[in-house]
Amino acid sequence: MQNNNHPQKGVLLISKPLIGDGFFEQSVVYLTSHDKDGSLGFTLNKNSSLLAQDFMNHLPGEDPICYGGPVEQDALFYLHTMDTLNGAIHAGNGLYLGGDYTVLQDAIKTARELNLEAARCKFFLGYSGWAAGQLEEEVGQGTWIVLKPPFQIDPLELTSEAWRTYMKTLGGEFALWANAPEDPWMN
Repeated sequence: MQNNNHPQKGVLLISKPLIGDGFFEQSVVYLTSHDKDGSLGFTLNKNSSLLAQDFMNHLPGEDPICYGGPVEQDALFYLHTMDTLNGAIHAGNGLYLGGDYTVLQDAIKTARELNLEAARCKFFLGYSGWAAGQLEEEVGQGTWIVLKPPFQIDPLELTSEAWRTYMKTLGGEFALWANAPEDPWMN
């Protein structure tokens, strides 16, 4: 796990403790794009109460949907490992964003019915977006820690405890925050 302080596609953004932002407090964000026009990513560790099965008919299992960010929270997005999915955009580290929803749904359903290894997938309501230069400014102000791969935890396997895990891994002053409540002022 390397901290390089430069946002780019395929890195993790770990929010520093007490950033004072209601949505991004204790967040781990996967950056799917970063260029001169801005940045796009998905918060990996903020589960909603919804399941993918609420949107995908007849899909076996229970796949939680995460809140991907504060933008367009009424739209469903997905990161996955299907490199052949029509319309999918490469998002770094063997991950892809979007693509043909019907084909994705059928591939997951078929693999699960046949007990085959299905394409790994994570679903999101909304996304995290930054205007040109905004993310660099936030990183410069110390809002985010930028981590390059290889990651300690696969981005598609992150749970709600991921922020705490990364705080412990970063050590030092960050390790102290690993056991803090989400809002320490309410303690």
